[in-house]
Formats: sequence, structure tokens, C-alpha cells
Amino acid sequence: FKAIERVFGLLGLLLIVVGVAAWKMRPDEMQMAAGLAPSLPPMDRTLYAYFAVALLSSIMLPYETYFYASGAIEDAWTPRHVRLNRLIVIVGFALGSLLGVALMVLGAEFVGPRSIEATLPGTVTLAVGSELGRTGVIVVLAGMCFAFAGAAIETALCCAYNLSQFFGWPWGKHREPRQAPRFVLAWIVVFLLAAAIVLTGVDPIRVVEYSIVFSVVILPLTYFPLMAISRDPAVMGAYANGPVANTLGWAYFVLICLAAVTAIPLLVMTHGGQG
Repeated sequence: FKAIERVFGLLGLLLIVVGVAAWKMRPDEMQMAAGLAPSLPPMDRTLYAYFAVALLSSIMLPYETYFYASGAIEDAWTPRHVRLNRLIVIVGFALGSLLGVALMVLGAEFVGPRSIEATLPGTVTLAVGSELGRTGVIVVLAGMCFAFAGAAIETALCCAYNLSQFFGWPWGKHREPRQAPRFVLAWIVVFLLAAAIVLTGVDPIRVVEYSIVFSVVILPLTYFPLMAISRDPAVMGAYANGPVANTLGWAYFVLICLAAVTAIPLLVMTHGGQG
């Protein structure tokens, strides 16, 4: 597991090349700054709302909480791990946000003006290749490979964690396969089922979009227990949320509740984002 974490986690950082390509395109700084101001499009606001809900839910998928919590139990985290995890969250979200901005720059500067339909993840390689050549394409493809594979491993393991914890099976990476056979079998079966779905030829982007939309429907049920526990001094002691964290946390809870209520209607009204 250490090898998996290090290989897929670190080599996924090759995607930083996307940011390098976006920087080399020299986008207009004033237009980028103007884009930070919240605004609504003059038309297709329902479609805009659909993608806003989808993007919001993709930031905090329920499986991430289950996977992270299971890892905390397995690695026997204590309060001394709080500072490290705060650093990981801050750096990780900041880096992810910057790469998201870089992808939008590539879309605005390269994909959009050429009327390219970005229906596959690999479309980004065209923009990177235009600035960094063949080397850039190889690097971004390698980064995508490790990032996608890492996400697949996390998701498969999360399914195994959920099944094992729900049914009371022995589980955990610290156990030998013979000590937790159903846990091991569960993540292998999930991984193979996912591969079988891909081999059918179904559009992977469409699968991801639908999974994200349906995930946001149950997101409040995952988020609420975390907020309730994190503010409880009897459980958290000195690490319980203060007034600022509580206010921001509950404000976000209201936001995801609105997203959960509107997700399915928006999916139907926009025909899955097709307009």
C-alpha cells in the first residue's frame, strides 16, 4: 500500500505540466481576474446551474470521506496528526484549484477558439502539446494515467471498506489477504466490474457525470454527521470546531442541501447537461 500511495500519488503530480502550458499561453490577466467575480450567463441559466451543482459535488464526493476515515482508523491517527492533515488538505485543495484554473485557461485559449468538442479527457493533451510539444504530451498523458488509476484504486478500496464495515467483515490493509478474504475479494470484484463497464464502450465522461450528480443527493447524509461530531467537545475535546468553523461549515451544509434537492430536476431538465 505504501508503494501504491507513493507511486500513484507522487507521479500524479506530473499533471502540473497543465499549469505550465496554461502559463505559456499568456492569458489576459485582467480577463482572468474578471472571471473570478460571480455572475450569471445571459441565457441557458438552467444548464449553468446543472454544471454548478455537478462541479460543487465533484469537490466533495461521499466516497472520499469514507476512504479517508478508514485510512485514519488503519493508521491509528492521533491528535499529533492534525497539523499534517491540515497541511495536506490546504496544499492539496490549493493545487487542485490551480490545476482547475489552468484547465479553464486551456479551454478558453485553445479549445474554444478552435471549436473543439472536449468530450474526452485526452483533449487536454492537444492544448499542452501546442505549447510544450511531444514531451509535454507524454508527461500529461503519464500524469493522467497515474491520476485516473489512483482514483480507481481509491474507489475500489472504498467500496470494500463500506461493504466490510456494514456487514462486520474483517477489513484493512494491515491484514493479510487470508485474514480478510471478503475485504480483498470485494475490492477486486469492484475493480473488475468497473473495467467491464468501460469495455462495453459506454461514454466514461457520461458515467462520471451521472455518478457525481447522484452522489450529491446523498452528500448531506455524509456531511451532517461530520459537522455534528466535529462541534461536540465531548468527542473532539480541545479540537472541537469554534464559532468561525461552525458558521462556515453549516453555511456549506445549506449549500449542499440545495444542490442535493435540485440535482435530479436539473439532470432531467438539461437532459444530462446536453441543454
